[in-house]
Formats: sequence, C-alpha cells, structure tokens
Amino acid sequence: MLKKIRQWKVNEKSFCKIFCALAIVVFGILVYHSLGITGENSGELTDEHIYFRHDSVILNLIGISLALTLLSLYGRLERFFHTKKRRNVLLAIVCALAVLFGVYWITATKTSPWGDPGYILSFARQFQAGDYTGLEAGEYLAVYPQQLGMVTLLSFFNGLFGESDYRVFTYLTAAMLPLIIVSGMKVVRYLVKDNARIELFYLLFVLTCFPMYGYAPFVYGDLCSLEIGMLSVWAFLSCLERFRVGKLIWLGGTVGLAFLLRSNIIILFIAMWIVLIVKLLCDSAKRRSALLMGIAMALGILLFQAALDFAYRNVRKERTDALPPIAFIVMGMNDDFGYPGWHNFYGVNLFAACGNDAGLTAERAKEDLNSYIDLFRADPEYMVDFYVRKINAQWNAPMYQCIVSSNHVIARQGKVAASIYEKGRLYRWVSRYMKVFQMLLYASVLFLLSVRYGKWHGVENYVLLIAVFGGFLFSLLWEAKTRYVFPYLLMLLPYMAAGVGEGLRLLEARIFSMDRYSRVA
Repeated sequence: MLKKIRQWKVNEKSFCKIFCALAIVVFGILVYHSLGITGENSGELTDEHIYFRHDSVILNLIGISLALTLLSLYGRLERFFHTKKRRNVLLAIVCALAVLFGVYWITATKTSPWGDPGYILSFARQFQAGDYTGLEAGEYLAVYPQQLGMVTLLSFFNGLFGESDYRVFTYLTAAMLPLIIVSGMKVVRYLVKDNARIELFYLLFVLTCFPMYGYAPFVYGDLCSLEIGMLSVWAFLSCLERFRVGKLIWLGGTVGLAFLLRSNIIILFIAMWIVLIVKLLCDSAKRRSALLMGIAMALGILLFQAALDFAYRNVRKERTDALPPIAFIVMGMNDDFGYPGWHNFYGVNLFAACGNDAGLTAERAKEDLNSYIDLFRADPEYMVDFYVRKINAQWNAPMYQCIVSSNHVIARQGKVAASIYEKGRLYRWVSRYMKVFQMLLYASVLFLLSVRYGKWHGVENYVLLIAVFGGFLFSLLWEAKTRYVFPYLLMLLPYMAAGVGEGLRLLEARIFSMDRYSRVA
C-alpha cells in the first residue's frame, strides 16, 4: 500500500513537469514575438482590429533591463514592510487606490454601452418593461443564450436605478476590484509563503495594470466575472489547504455566479477541475476533499443555471436553438481582409440562412471547417503565418483593446481621458509602459517556470497557469479578439511577481558574489 502511495506522488510530480515543459514552450513563443512586434488599435475608436508595429529588439531589451533596475531599487522597501501587518495595510491602501481610480476613470471617460453591451442593456430594459421578445427564435438572446445572466443582472439594476442602470453597474465593477487584488495576494502567499519583496512586486504590478481600469466602464461580464472568479480561486486554494464544509458553499457559489455572468470563465474552472482530478488520483490525503470540491463547483454552475431557467420558464414560448460552438471555431479560421480569425458575422449569417436550426448550421459549418483544414493542409506555410498573426493579435497587444472596447463617448471627456482616447501624449506613455509591462510579464513567467521546473510538486501551484495555458489553446480555436485574453493578464500577475522576485534574487546574488570576489582579488 505504501509503495502504491509513493507511486501516486511520483505521478503528480510527473504531471507538474509535463505541464511545466508545455507552458515553457508557450511562454517562450510569447517572449520571442513580444520582443520584435507590438499589436495596437488604430486611431479610429470604431476600428477594433489589431495592427502590427515592428520594434527594435535591442531597445526592448534595454527597456526590460531598465525596468528590472528600478524594480531592484523598489524591492528594498521590503526592509520597511517586513511584517505581514504592514503589508496588509499597504494591501488595503492599494485596494482603495484601485477603486478610486476605477471610479474616476468611469466618470472621466463619459462612455455608454455600444455593440454587444448595448444589446444586452437594451434587452435588460425590455425585460423590466415586460417585453421578452428577445428570447424568441432567431432573436439575440436565443442565438446567444450565454448573455442571459448579464441581461438578468442589468434588468435588476434597471428596476432599482432606472436609466442609471449601466452607470451603477460600472461603479459596482470598480468597487469590486479589491476582489482581484486580495485574491491575487492570497495566490502569491500560497506560492511563496512569507516573502515581503514578492508581495511588494505584486501590489505594484496590479496597481499599475492600466487595462484593469480600462475595462471598468465596459458594461459586460469580462471584468465582473473575473472578479468573482478570482474569489473562487481563493476559496479553492483555501479549501485545499484546510478543508471545511462551509468553504464548499463559498467555492460553489462564486463559481456558479462567475459562470452566469461570463461563460468563457469556464476555462478557469476547468483548470481547477484538472487540479482536483490530479489530486483525486495522486494524493490519498486530499481525495475526499478534492471529490467534494469538484462536486460543489459543478453544483454551483448547475444550480445557478437552473435558477435562471426557472426565472424565465413562463416567458419562453418554445424551445429555441442557439448558435452552435462549431460556428465560432470556423469563424476563428477566416482571414478576411487580413484579420486572422476576427469576427466577420459568419456564424450569425449562417444560422439565419439555415432557418435558426442548430443541427443544420452545425452540418454546414463542419463542411466549411473541412475546407479550411484542406486549405491549411495544402499550404502549411500559410497556416503557420495565419496562426502566428492570430496569436500576436490576441496575446501581443499590450493595451488589450481596453480603450476601443468602451468606444461610445457621449459627452466631453476630462483631459486625462481625452489624451488617452485621442492617442495623445499620455496615451503614448501608458502604452509604452504596458509594452514593457507585457514583455516583463511573459519573460518573468518563463523564467519562473524554468527555475521552478520540478520543484513545485503540488499541482495546485499551477492552477492559474493551467487556466492561461487553456486560454491560449482556446484562443487558437475560437473567434479572435484581444479582449478575450484580458482576464489571463490578471491571472498571470502573481506569477509575474514571483518570477521577477526570483530573477532579481539570483541576479543580485551573482553580482554581489562577483563584487566580493573582485574585492578579495
């Protein structure tokens, strides 16, 4: 029996090594491309497409070196923040500053929902007025039923606040930013235990991550779902560390609510299930808790979805088909006008042509899928070029579409917001900062994976990285949009802080050792 348990432990370690090797390949690709190219939006707020600019690799390396030098100086503050009490005070200050800037940014940008956010707000107001035609066959909410959770939430806000519904929602989103910040800090402390310097790095990175604020005015589930999703990660790690039945409610509730607001967050929860499966198979001490946690997560999603279906049981006149997932996959393979995998209305047009029949749409989409596969098979060089462009359009755009996503400006903006929206001087400074930020992000995670290879035996240490890896694979298959990658930016920040901390520790030890040797000589 003891021999079998030891064998399971080796298997968990092997899983960690295999995943680590795969992740090193992915982040190696991202580092390589980030050094020589940058994706950005044009000056037109109505154009969401990403255009590429070639960079100087040498200048980018100099930028990373300068950033590391400044971070080394900043890291000396660990002497003052050596106690957890002081770091907790700093954490509270960072949370307050983040909320204040988020609220300021919402107020200064003067935007209102447009596009998909405009649709869901319109249907939310219609629901509040008793009009449920959006649920009928071929209508928006029948085609995209995953939007119903957000519509329900906004309908509730409309009932309470009237025409101020979307504005209150954005302020609530800004007020919940501490959920990301505190949950991320919990991840940092789980990874590195008591390390003041790495905690300081994390707080700096999360506070200065501009896209996090840029998405605060965006009336959609991208940010609010991630806020609750990160809270579920905190519950997940806490439950693994010390199992309590009450934590299952916390875990299941946050998972169910986050999925209700944005279905793409399921990639994060799949990562959590993968960790639980590995624990179930490889860790006899965690098998019972892993099984109960997995069930709690599944029940959370099912119960929230059941509650949503129950709420609309009397207004859905008939069973309607939704746009099948294969249509999004096929759309993710188009190269119209040189925009790889970008939205081109393929799915919704095909669905309408097939009489809103999901089965027929899936059959037609499968034929188109085979045509794309034949095209790629006949021209492998083009296939590689296509996916390189698709990866860079999503993973190598440092501003993550945070400005163009909230592009419907309805009043005169403040000077700061106007300078950024109009690509003035402040925009250039922010975008340059985010460029260095993104390069350092990928490089530090790559370095961390390399030096920690085989040393982090617990698969739970990789939970957010597994989610990012899954998101990378998803971005290859699905409709391309940089906004879909934005949540993974915030998931990576704890690992970015750990990677920078580890890199500077080794670098400074090397420099100190060389300096001591030269003095002796």
